[in-house]
Amino acid sequence: MGHREAARIMLEAGIRIIQYREKSAPARAMADDARAIRELCASYGATFIVDDRVDIAYASGADGVHLGQDDLPIDIARRLIGDAIVGASAGTPEEARRAEEEGADYVGAGSVFPTSTKGDAHVIGIGGLRAIVGSVHIPVYAIGGIKLEHVRALRSIGVHGVAVISAILGSPDPPAAARAFVREWSGSADSRLSPGRHSSRRGASRRISDPSWAAP
Repeated sequence: MGHREAARIMLEAGIRIIQYREKSAPARAMADDARAIRELCASYGATFIVDDRVDIAYASGADGVHLGQDDLPIDIARRLIGDAIVGASAGTPEEARRAEEEGADYVGAGSVFPTSTKGDAHVIGIGGLRAIVGSVHIPVYAIGGIKLEHVRALRSIGVHGVAVISAILGSPDPPAAARAFVREWSGSADSRLSPGRHSSRRGASRRISDPSWAAP
């Protein structure tokens, strides 16, 4: 399944933050994909984040970029993409506090559980996630190995949302899996996550307002 179709499935299910995660494609192909997904997100009122690549975020007009520990520093990314959202990965409270001090708008904390998406990821567990949530004042998203049965426990410790890839795209029925995550987070079979308040263009508000995150 391609990135664009995966994004469409998640948006139709009610997910309102989409992260574009691509590690090996040529830059031109990434920019084309990212622009198409940004336009799709805009049609759903959703927020569009690019993983790692500040250049692709800029070229596509994404709402923001998510940076790992080995990516560009937050202040440099901010200089390049202006008042867009900048998120940062953190595996410890110290990394989370540093990200907040450097101006990150949110933290992606993990890996909470073992994950096949990133085989070398350090697993922090529920205890490590709880420590990160308690260490910062910006939103924290739980990342890594998250399954449907984890959602309510994660929400109960104060995470702003969960990031999901394999549990949706690796399922026999990705649309049904995506809808199940939305229902589980919202706590009601009939409710959907509220639409995002960010327009998909540079200069969007840096606030993260939606409790959902999927990375096709």
